Amino acid sequence: MAKPKDTPKNHRNLTFRLDSSVMDAVRRDSAEEGFSLNSLANRQFQQYTEWDRLEAKIGFTTVRNRVFRLMLSKLSDEEVAALGRAQGPSEAREYILLRWRTITLENFIRFIENYARFATQFNLIHHPDGERLMVLAHPLGEKWSIYLEAFMSAALEDLLGVQVHTQRTDESLALSFPKFDVPRV
Repeated sequence: MAKPKDTPKNHRNLTFRLDSSVMDAVRRDSAEEGFSLNSLANRQFQQYTEWDRLEAKIGFTTVRNRVFRLMLSKLSDEEVAALGRAQGPSEAREYILLRWRTITLENFIRFIENYARFATQFNLIHHPDGERLMVLAHPLGEKWSIYLEAFMSAALEDLLGVQVHTQRTDESLALSFPKFDVPRV
């Protein structure tokens, strides 16, 4: 008998118990926001798989936006860029290897997508047609754009040998580079 193909559309059933106060809150929120309990459960389990279980291993902490902006404002542009250049390659490498065990361009893009979705450091607009264009939009000001530019450029260069073209504003960073196959590392 053939084994079922394991695809994203292949689902499994699971039964478990929740505290009644948790269940009441989940039902209320799902009704208010117009999604099913199943959709919420899938979203939360995906967040656990893609982010939460790795967050502590990598060493993340949560800081409010206004506190973070104030902290960044105390640094010079050069210090912020140096921090990004130092952190980009190591942080990307750690996350990608912990999550997927192989450094590829595809996994690097998934890393950026997961940061956008779960770390909420920026919103991602990804234009995969033709030349790759990824826009990282955020409300954290010019210093955060400087950091992201240095972080992403250094990570792509160090991990994959990819030269990236950037355009930066106070609230966004656009990364563009041609489509090509990058060897696995």
